[in-house]
Amino acid sequence: MTDNIPVHLRITGLTPSNDDVDSRRLAVADLAKNWGKVKDVGSIVSKAAAIAVSLGGDGSPTVELGTEVQGAVQKHASAFLYEDRPLEVGVCAGMAAVAMLAPDPATYGWTILDVYSNSLWSALAFQPVLEDGKRENLRREVLDRAQRRSLDSAERARERDAVPDPAELVVTIGEEDKVTTNFKKAALDAIEALRRNSALDREELDFLWWSQLSRSRLLSRPLSALSETVRLVGSGIEASNHLRRLPAEVHRDLVLRTVDADPEFDLPELLAGIGVDRAPLAAGVHAAGNVTAHPTVFPLLNAIVTGNADVVGSEIKRKVSTWGSRALLEGALSRNMATGIIKQ
Repeated sequence: MTDNIPVHLRITGLTPSNDDVDSRRLAVADLAKNWGKVKDVGSIVSKAAAIAVSLGGDGSPTVELGTEVQGAVQKHASAFLYEDRPLEVGVCAGMAAVAMLAPDPATYGWTILDVYSNSLWSALAFQPVLEDGKRENLRREVLDRAQRRSLDSAERARERDAVPDPAELVVTIGEEDKVTTNFKKAALDAIEALRRNSALDREELDFLWWSQLSRSRLLSRPLSALSETVRLVGSGIEASNHLRRLPAEVHRDLVLRTVDADPEFDLPELLAGIGVDRAPLAAGVHAAGNVTAHPTVFPLLNAIVTGNADVVGSEIKRKVSTWGSRALLEGALSRNMATGIIKQ
């Protein structure tokens, strides 16, 4: 297995031994295997948030994550205590996330790994860049992998299935003249392909109709009558409610089709710019309980719903187009979480 564990273990300032590398590599494999089995959507988002915390800031992990990583490492290096080496928790957790997200995405579009990748992308992209170059390289490796997999999965999820030709119908006459056929099996593959393609067509039509309206239903005003801040953030929220899967780059492009001056704001300034329109925008946030339960994964929507912008990364000035893209990502993730349907 090729990985950067030997490189990232030097984050601690110590030169790792072969035993250190081998034991952490085994622990990373165990963590990735176990995390990939979690099916509760809220638990996955919480885990992703904890991984992000261990990679950002001062690198202090949550007690729950530190204890979990410690247990995984102690199976192969019994003297390891995470409180002695807290930065190694981020190394193991980050490398487990990278390993977990390595396989190519399937076509379903809402799997355990999709929840991890989109949650990690959202949380890590909001964090400040770290001054420690070694730690930033680790954080960036996880962020880049999560973002790339999220976008690849969104594209794969919208590929149409080829509808198979009808299979030959076989009629069997058994004892007592009982007649059986293979009709259901012969037709099932074609029906499933048609259903999937129809759902994708419906999503595409809904989204295109919305983009042609040039009017905000949440705010009951034409887009041209809204400030650029409200227009792009509101478009991101409204657009997310028309998606049946997580957003691809074409959806972001349509949300940002009215970008003009594209000024920069930090989160408190953005909320001030949204002003009295915050309440109707908050009403458009699907499953707001998921948002407020995970503020580091949904920093923008949590601020819109609660009015509280006190979250790490809120002080960074970002272009309004970046806030609009974030509104789309956070909105779609929250909406999909509400379905609770997830595949491994």
